[in-house]
Amino acid sequence: MSDIRYDPVFDQWVVIAENRRERPIEFVPLEQVRKPLICPFCVGNEEETPSAVLVLDEIGRELPCTESDNWLVRVIPNKFPTYDGLPRHRHQTVGPYAFQTGAGLQEVVIPSPRHVVSLGELQEIELLVAFQAAQMRLRVFSLSGTIPHGMFFKNCRSEAGASIEHVHFQLIGSPFVSPALARRSQRFADHFQQFGCTLLDSVVAFELAQQARMIGESEHWVAFCPFASRQAFQIWIVPRRPRIPFDQCSSEALQELVEMTQCYINRIESLFGQPGYNWMLHQLPFANQSADHWWIEIFPRLAKSAGYELGTEIWINAVSPELAARRLR
Repeated sequence: MSDIRYDPVFDQWVVIAENRRERPIEFVPLEQVRKPLICPFCVGNEEETPSAVLVLDEIGRELPCTESDNWLVRVIPNKFPTYDGLPRHRHQTVGPYAFQTGAGLQEVVIPSPRHVVSLGELQEIELLVAFQAAQMRLRVFSLSGTIPHGMFFKNCRSEAGASIEHVHFQLIGSPFVSPALARRSQRFADHFQQFGCTLLDSVVAFELAQQARMIGESEHWVAFCPFASRQAFQIWIVPRRPRIPFDQCSSEALQELVEMTQCYINRIESLFGQPGYNWMLHQLPFANQSADHWWIEIFPRLAKSAGYELGTEIWINAVSPELAARRLR
């Protein structure tokens, strides 16, 4: 059972999910632990995972979830979820603290039956159908009535938090909205009320005018290194058209997102070998999506946060986004 605890000093929630200790640790050095002989995400090993909730073929057509040999993308429940499926309990307090048990959804999107590691190694159709699967599942999350926010992301390699090597995304439906998300929602709302456009509209307009941090454009997307990059070579891929949630994004826009994602991950890997990275979909809570302007972030793990960052939440970045953009171009 997940236990969600509130820290009033830092104004943040922390999830205590002890079952996560049982996850496989594929990236521990060989002298400490032997890698599994069977990859649970490879084709033919479907019995090693929970039963699929969604199976798609190479044209994005839904297959019976019992199909075991001709799938392109599988979506399965996470075997070690952060949140369990128990009914959400009411808020409770103990001394100065608050806590609740966690009821949410957590799923894994496997975008290829082949054993590859990075998004850059996927075929374009594999990544496209994986995005389509995520759209379908996020729509289920948003219609549940009990999940206020959904997160879609990928951790690649151990430095970025991956515990299984085979390429996969995660979908987490949270049972609450974090204070950070609530504050972001308020900033977006305040900006829209004052200027008549979303905050990211203003950011994109400025970056297009400046060009100093731009790395690419397409019909549907703008890609740049953000002005206040927290990490070296951090990338934002922002849709040009606001107020269209990710789960309603057209197939044409998704295809461009596939191409941009693979292009910039390949560039980062060609510059730095094979660093860990996080690919993340940032979106507001479902209730705020009528005025949402979501974006994609690629967050390379080229440096480690230390005491100052942890103590102040002020990031130190040794590479300016202007220089990073020049290298990425």
